[in-house]
Amino acid sequence: MNKNNQYKSIFLSDIHLGFNGCQNEKLEHFLGSVSCENLYLVGDIIDFWSMEDKFYWPEGHQKVLNTFDQMFKNGTNIFYISGNHDDPLRDIDLKENLKFKNNNYAEIMNVLSNFKHEEKHEFLSIKHGKIIVLHGDQYDAVTSNAKWISKLGGILYDALIVINRPLSKYLKNLTKKIVSSLSGFQQLVKKECQDGGYRGLICGHNHRPEILKFKTHYYLNTGDWVESCSAIVEELDGTIKLIKIEEDLKITSLSEL
Repeated sequence: MNKNNQYKSIFLSDIHLGFNGCQNEKLEHFLGSVSCENLYLVGDIIDFWSMEDKFYWPEGHQKVLNTFDQMFKNGTNIFYISGNHDDPLRDIDLKENLKFKNNNYAEIMNVLSNFKHEEKHEFLSIKHGKIIVLHGDQYDAVTSNAKWISKLGGILYDALIVINRPLSKYLKNLTKKIVSSLSGFQQLVKKECQDGGYRGLICGHNHRPEILKFKTHYYLNTGDWVESCSAIVEELDGTIKLIKIEEDLKITSLSEL
């Protein structure tokens, strides 16, 4: 496939490989049509939560991971910024346990070991200065303080999305809006930017793709690959866009900086 879309950087999050709601075929098509210098995997790429009770790893999910690996071998810089669903990657001992003591995860971990793993990354954009990149669960009061509730919600969401995708999306958005309001999500984002001297913040986590422009900073959310099939990209001229992969597999721009 021709790499018709060339970008400086691509930001993807919430792919949820290992969950049967992942739209891996759309993602594989997208990856086959783009090239980039830097690829940022912004958390919840592998859904270890979903695979805790029953391991699920079809060929198509390994194919996506292999595509990332091939991009790395072809010279793309890949940064893996872990999220709450792939939080074992934040712990060295858990990472080693997955790699060497669990045969199910051996192939997955062998690929992931090639990438640079971080909890946060300072991204120097061409036009907009320093931008902090993290998953976003750090600002979610439920995920941070009551992990069991978050996991229960994830199980219910996983079950519902198989039955009724539009309803699950509506309920998830409603829940995230309530949690965001109660936890002061945007206030925490603003503080992160001010304290670190960042012009903006890129994250995922809530599956709500958007670019918001405030007086003091920018907020960019990559979306997900369960429902929205979206990404943040930095073009070669420095323009930053939120893009979406439509049902006909065409790439459309939703907003930009």
